[in-house]
Amino acid sequence: EAYQKAIEVVGKLNETETYSLVRGFWANTSSSGSDPIPGYYVGNTDPIRRLGIPALKMQDSHNGFRATDPEESGTTTQWPCVLAMASSWDLALVARVASAIGREFRGKGANVMLGPAVNVQRTARGGRNFEYLSGEDPYLGARLAETFVKSVQGEGVMTVVKHFAFNEQETNRE
Repeated sequence: EAYQKAIEVVGKLNETETYSLVRGFWANTSSSGSDPIPGYYVGNTDPIRRLGIPALKMQDSHNGFRATDPEESGTTTQWPCVLAMASSWDLALVARVASAIGREFRGKGANVMLGPAVNVQRTARGGRNFEYLSGEDPYLGARLAETFVKSVQGEGVMTVVKHFAFNEQETNRE
């Protein structure tokens, strides 16, 4: 039913609307390009009201909501890194934490979480390993990612699973 509805809505998009959804906009600076706009999201799209498509307000997520406004300092939760949660092998724990993260995102106005990251670690020296829910085990990662996504989405926030593979390069990294 949802898939069919999506097909119908996409068929009604004009070229400009399609472009605006695919491209989005970065709203972290003023028109001068130098003055930060307090409380921006890392990714945004305009709403398409005639089709009931809401504005998307995307924010990074690996340890919780990434505050972008100095006024938000001290108002967000720094959750344990997802690798620490993965090491517990505890689906119920991941569900509780992911639900709480989803509630915080929703409370901050974000409706899309850019995460979880699920890259399977191939080297212990990866500088971003703490961001990956899979750890070294793809089976574990699949189970935990499913739980994490369903829990966040249960709070009314969409998720974007990211960093599927090859995001651990440290040699010649610039």
